[in-house]
Amino acid sequence: MKRREFLGMAAGMGGMLLTGGCAASSPFKSDATLTARLGRLPYHGLGESLPDERDYEARVEGRLPQELRGSLYRNGPGLFERGGFRKRSLLDGDGMIQHFRFHEKGVHYRTRFVKTEKYRNESAARRFIYPTWSTQAPGGWPANFWVTNAIKSQAGITVYLVNGRMYAFDESCYPYELDPETLDTIGETSLGIPRGETIYSAHSKIDPANGEWLHFGVAYGPEPVLHVSVFKADGRTSYHRPIPLPRFVYIHDWFVSTNYLIANLHPMEIDFWPALLGFRSIFDSLRWRPEKGNLLLVIPRDPAEPVFTLEAPACFMWHSLNAWDDQKEIFADFVGYADPDHFVGKNPFITAVMEGRRGEYTCPGLLRRYRIDLEKRRVRMELLAEGDFEWPRMDERLRCRPYRQAWLAEARPGEFFWQRVVRFDVTTGAMEHHDFGPHVYCSEPVFVPRPGAGHEEGWLLSECYDSGTGRSLLAVLDSMRLNQGPLALVHLDHHVPFSYHGWWHAE
Repeated sequence: MKRREFLGMAAGMGGMLLTGGCAASSPFKSDATLTARLGRLPYHGLGESLPDERDYEARVEGRLPQELRGSLYRNGPGLFERGGFRKRSLLDGDGMIQHFRFHEKGVHYRTRFVKTEKYRNESAARRFIYPTWSTQAPGGWPANFWVTNAIKSQAGITVYLVNGRMYAFDESCYPYELDPETLDTIGETSLGIPRGETIYSAHSKIDPANGEWLHFGVAYGPEPVLHVSVFKADGRTSYHRPIPLPRFVYIHDWFVSTNYLIANLHPMEIDFWPALLGFRSIFDSLRWRPEKGNLLLVIPRDPAEPVFTLEAPACFMWHSLNAWDDQKEIFADFVGYADPDHFVGKNPFITAVMEGRRGEYTCPGLLRRYRIDLEKRRVRMELLAEGDFEWPRMDERLRCRPYRQAWLAEARPGEFFWQRVVRFDVTTGAMEHHDFGPHVYCSEPVFVPRPGAGHEEGWLLSECYDSGTGRSLLAVLDSMRLNQGPLALVHLDHHVPFSYHGWWHAE
């Protein structure tokens, strides 16, 4: 449905439009009272902006492995406030790329904001102009009408360096290309597919067996469409496949196995019309409907083969870990929540923290596995490990193939943010961890292969926030000996806000 075609329908919804010019998802007022409340939270630095770009040699404590040479890039929101107002969600802010370059004398650190259209225009105006997925633009519903056309990319979730070119991704937008050395923004790109024909989400996968780079994206609207875009190892387009979605749901990640793609359509529904009409943000329009269960949309990687769906128990997924198949059964591992109350509910944690409150968080993230019987078209969900996990990573050289080791961040009981790094053996169930202590909060553990060693032998890089010092650091650990603690700590001169995902590029 086109915008102009919808105007007649919107006019007929006069009762709703006459509720006034207010919007339910306006930015929070950033004042002294809010600042004081934030300062009382032990993890307050994770929700504080880092508005100034940095460039310096970091201080290293301990001894860096001699073979650890290359670059860790990280992406996440670096700016939550403008003009005295603050975003409503911890997951919503302008993208900031961090670059840790490991060289023979130490580690050089650099940050740069992704200079998106939104960032440039709002920087010039010194205020919020555009709606984002959790926070509406100033001006009530008229300024947020038909929101799916108004939301601009913040390029603040993932970062990939592929064929010598670096890209920053957001949800349901086009990525931005950056210079991998200077981090200067080159510009928005559709990766070679004509604009308007596809869309990208933040989470793509690279199959190491053939070098394919596989993407999904959801074009939200009255009739949502899943777009699958696959690129060959040399960067040329292999195929693009639009697939109508049987549900209007929000999804963040997917599975890619040896021969299949799987979209986990958990019942995180979007109450679409109020968001589209500008009465509340997409984030505030999300509703958890567990009675509807999950639908697994199974898509053969051969685009000539038909798509099919399977039912599974209700389980919310932020991030998948790995998937593989033997053409008879698909194994798909992920972190799943029985109820995503930290994200959606009456008092979700990730919103409350932006107001200096604790919020609710009762259901932990468990390591789970789907086993999909391809002959009987049946799904079984298994529990692999109990704990409170997120940010699952693996040795990317085993992507789409059987693997053994998973690395995750784990929260202590009663906590939301993560303070441990865990290694879990998916074959034996053995687990070991390193706990950073009661005042240090860690992030996604990025696996780095050790040159010349076997699969899953290497190091983990996890960025941490130390609430005792108010500064951040990067911990370097032996991937198979976490209980020995960090080999080295790369200390920063400042804090870094809550950061999502990293990418390692060896020299």
